[in-house]
Amino acid sequence: MSGTGWRLCGAEAHTLPFEELGFDAIVSVDAFEYFGTADGYLPYLLRFLRPGGQLGMATPAMTREIRELGAIPSHIKNLVGWEAIAWHTAKWWRFQWEITELVTVTSARLQHNAWQDWLLWARAGAEHHPDGQSTNQPVIEMLTADGGEYLSFALVTARKN
Repeated sequence: MSGTGWRLCGAEAHTLPFEELGFDAIVSVDAFEYFGTADGYLPYLLRFLRPGGQLGMATPAMTREIRELGAIPSHIKNLVGWEAIAWHTAKWWRFQWEITELVTVTSARLQHNAWQDWLLWARAGAEHHPDGQSTNQPVIEMLTADGGEYLSFALVTARKN
């Protein structure tokens, strides 16, 4: 994206190769569940964000916390196993970020009909990607079984204090 001031990158989330206070905005899509649930991660990540900078993430989420359910629903557990314990509600993310007092959360919500968009994406992958059917069919089956009861995406934005 030459000339726009944008820097897009992929990096190991715990050893980011950037200068402190080097970004006006940080956005994570479909990845925060792998590293962002650790209590110390938000303070680490914010080292790279200027004061007043914007932080946003979209990540797989649950409509209810698994601890409230007492177990991972079987149609989810059969595909992703314990990974689902990192899929939290938007309310959980809001608390997790606000309690630090490092950011002001400006929005924390579940994506409306997220499971349907996720299902469309999985079906497109099944249709248009080599080996897409074998890769995406289990996801399609999980989402179809769920029907939006538990699966969603958390959309969270905040401003660094």
